[in-house]
Amino acid sequence: MAKSTRAETAARAAQLRAEAARKDRQRTQVIAASVAVVVVIIAVVVGVVISNRPKDAPAAASGGAAALATLEKLPATLFDKAPAPSPAQAPTKLQGGTALTQDGKPKVLYIGAEYCPFCAMERWALIGALSRFGTFTGVTETTSSSTDVHPNTPTFSFKDAKFTSDVVAFQAIETQDREGKPLQTLDGENLALFQKFNPGGGIPWVTYGGTHATDGATVEANAFEGKTYDQIIAGIQDPTSDIGKTVTPAINMITAQICSQTDGKPANVCTSQGVQSASVLLKR
Repeated sequence: MAKSTRAETAARAAQLRAEAARKDRQRTQVIAASVAVVVVIIAVVVGVVISNRPKDAPAAASGGAAALATLEKLPATLFDKAPAPSPAQAPTKLQGGTALTQDGKPKVLYIGAEYCPFCAMERWALIGALSRFGTFTGVTETTSSSTDVHPNTPTFSFKDAKFTSDVVAFQAIETQDREGKPLQTLDGENLALFQKFNPGGGIPWVTYGGTHATDGATVEANAFEGKTYDQIIAGIQDPTSDIGKTVTPAINMITAQICSQTDGKPANVCTSQGVQSASVLLKR
């Protein structure tokens, strides 16, 4: 009788172990199936995103937003350490140019295009300089054309940008997108100025108050070659770097030109050492 009970107990234990093992296998299979479903769903979502991405759209640029935030708040001490601008970076006086204003303030007018690599470079200096006078909103990150010289230069677009300042106005017209397709219309007074003082039609073209202008980038193009957002903004913060040696003087030069048209306002900017050094190159 005892032997029979022990045998039954052993058989029952074996049955319970087998059942537990079967349930474990079932749980493992369910988990594996669930993981497979999730993987498939993720793959489908990624596939849809990629298929809906515009052809030749710039890749998400790591560091673009952070670089812009830093560019807009560069310390005054950085500009005071900058090398002196070169005469080539100074805006040219427009013979016959008359005051260009908006809301009673001198207006800086930028005309460029998103595909343009030299516009891409100049925007860094423009944003750095204008941010000393006011605040930007709506500036977006992009890169220049992948098929032009200096391809895929990290930059920003002014297409949806707005600028707020007590002393200077800013208007930007991005005439074409990154693929060279029409974007914003150049017309009226802006078109008349562009045709009168820039008959060759080169971009970027920037007029400061309608009396001075730059045609083309005022920064050294080769300094940007192959650089990322992070490398460009790090270079700007180092006046001894190749980027710093060209962008920080350009920012001081633009600032000095604007100060000459805002009656030296704001004083803390316009009387700074870097701006005063750049002002000796102004063409009055």
